[in-house]
Amino acid sequence: MNNRDGELGNVPLRSDRFFAAQGEWFFSTREGTSIGPFDDKPEAAQGLEDFVEFMSLAQPKTLSKLYAALAS
Repeated sequence: MNNRDGELGNVPLRSDRFFAAQGEWFFSTREGTSIGPFDDKPEAAQGLEDFVEFMSLAQPKTLSKLYAALAS
């Protein structure tokens, strides 16, 4: 396995972020939270893209509140 663009050092363990449970799809965040349900894997993939976009655009105060909510 190779490093991704911009990564240095040992290649981290990677796993699929998507999983199905009871016929519904979810994705897991780096923070260890499961988000869903979605009707199918493509919808979950879109949800993940939306989540990443939100995380990249959110203000630090909003992110702080989100991290606190995900941890509880």
